[in-house]
Amino acid sequence: MNFNGYNVAAEEVGLIFALAVFYLTVVSRPRQTAVFSVVFYGQLLSIVNIVFHMASILLLDFSTSLQGIVFRLVVMLYYVSYLGILIHLFSYVHLLSVKQRENRDFLNILIIFLAGAYMVTVGGVYITDSYIKIVNDRYVFTNLFNCNIIFAIVNLLIVTVSVVANREAIPKIVMKYLYLFIPVELVLLGIQLLYPKYVFLNVTYVLPFILCYIIFHSILFDEVTGCQNKLAFESHFCTLKAKNKQSTIIYIKLPKLEIVQNIELMDVVKSKMSTEIHSLETKNKRAYMYQINDYTYAIIFERITDFETKDTIKYVKKRLDETMMTWEYSNRPEYKMVVIDHAENIENMNVLSSYSGFLFEHEKLKKSNCYEAVHQDYLDCMEIRRIERVIVDIRNKDNLDDPRVIVYVQPIFDVLNGGYKNAESLMRLDVEGEIILPDIFIPLAERVGCVHTLTRIILNKVCKKIYEIQDYYVFDAVSVNVSLSEFMDYNLHDELIEIIKSNGVPCEKIRLEMTETMTSDEFDAIAHNMEEFNNAGVHFYLDDFGTGYSNLERIVSLPFKTIKFDKTLLYKSEDDPILMQLIQNMVDMFKNHGLVVLVEGVESEKQEILSIKLGFEYIQGYRFAKPVPVETVQEFFEKKPKRLA
Repeated sequence: MNFNGYNVAAEEVGLIFALAVFYLTVVSRPRQTAVFSVVFYGQLLSIVNIVFHMASILLLDFSTSLQGIVFRLVVMLYYVSYLGILIHLFSYVHLLSVKQRENRDFLNILIIFLAGAYMVTVGGVYITDSYIKIVNDRYVFTNLFNCNIIFAIVNLLIVTVSVVANREAIPKIVMKYLYLFIPVELVLLGIQLLYPKYVFLNVTYVLPFILCYIIFHSILFDEVTGCQNKLAFESHFCTLKAKNKQSTIIYIKLPKLEIVQNIELMDVVKSKMSTEIHSLETKNKRAYMYQINDYTYAIIFERITDFETKDTIKYVKKRLDETMMTWEYSNRPEYKMVVIDHAENIENMNVLSSYSGFLFEHEKLKKSNCYEAVHQDYLDCMEIRRIERVIVDIRNKDNLDDPRVIVYVQPIFDVLNGGYKNAESLMRLDVEGEIILPDIFIPLAERVGCVHTLTRIILNKVCKKIYEIQDYYVFDAVSVNVSLSEFMDYNLHDELIEIIKSNGVPCEKIRLEMTETMTSDEFDAIAHNMEEFNNAGVHFYLDDFGTGYSNLERIVSLPFKTIKFDKTLLYKSEDDPILMQLIQNMVDMFKNHGLVVLVEGVESEKQEILSIKLGFEYIQGYRFAKPVPVETVQEFFEKKPKRLA
């Protein structure tokens, strides 16, 4: 579209884009970062400036004094709003530098100086009407109408000098955008000066503000650290893998931030991390740092030589150690770091995510804040993933007769009667033909939320076996272990009792075992479920007594029937008379309260004699019986006498 000989089509398109982005900025509620207001008001000024720019062109051919006054007012507002845009762009680029962000007094002085120079230069042109002239009885703009563009070029050159001077304090990825942005801006401003009849000045400020919004106030970048996010990290990893490039990944986690979620501490840490990021990017030009979440960072770089890789790892650790040593605040965050060399061998991002989580739980990280993974770690992690897949599949299929859940039982010796009337059920997992022990798969099942399914399956299988032998053998009960996490469900008793009854088994034939470690938050739900189970006839064992941290009074207040002493207490008491006496006192106390006492893990004759001496009524362990398949449990029980016809 042409106004008075000027093509303003680009301005109209720019206005539409500016309005659309401003609307999205308002309704999408982007991250409120430290300099977000610069972008917000910059967008608003962009809309205002485009309107006044087009209005000044439209009103150029004025014929009355009133129209002339309105025209001059519009031109003044155009110049003023353009000054606002320059100040906002100038401020934003400067605030990309951590060093400049911490020294805003200098920035404010510089802005005042530039604004003053602009008002003197452009104001002089405006006051003297040097920006218009009469040609063939019509008003036209002179070349001085675009004096603000000349000032914009000067402003951009100053920004360039500042960027170059502070390049080490600006994130590397941001510098790449600036290297593209500044030359393009200079070219566009130059073309606008040469071809004033084609008006597209808005492109030089609308697009930068759009990019600022999209890049820094969406999900791509963190404004403070200059780090890209998890999605960008995944893209980088996949790109290196697709190109068959050898790569190394360094994960850095700040555990205190994960636990406390301290916003103020996060801001301080981000500021500190930004300094380390720029330092690293200067040290290794191929290294890029990403912010995975508020407390985890990842560094990835292409591996060229072993020396460079080791040097980079050493440098990162040194810088982090120095940062922690010189931390001037009381709430020092601390860090944990894992190094994954030859990351190109990792299948995909899901595997990488699992592997990094596995490494952060490594035993060596409990004694050191840095661990460099070895190939065996990867194999161990893949084994865990293999087991997890089976566990999740078991949960998803929810088949109470799933053959992959194998039930063993360990008979429990009755000291008084010299035989077996009870047994504990033990679970095994068949993973592609390999038998996995519970010490390995139960924690995994807890982590992926599948343990309740396993409990239901083993209970169902135990009940089937009890139903099969209950009319032919003499025994009291078989116990099943239940996770404390399951007791948080107030309706747990209904579900498990239904399984028992549906198999035609009296509830008295089932005992449930639970550990003593419980919190006050869990207590009410546990007490409720235990009461309901007891009312139905299901009694409880307190398992692993002596390894938890619960209040003894609280334990006694719950309706346990049997206290099961952990084997570690027995082992330690063999050479510790004081501990032996303490166990003796606890055994007597529980028996005086009407509770049954049992000790597990008895493996030798010496331990058997000691257990009997301490007064235990039941003994469980390899000394008497090893775990056997549930199908053979009846071999330990006495047969019922045959009834006469």
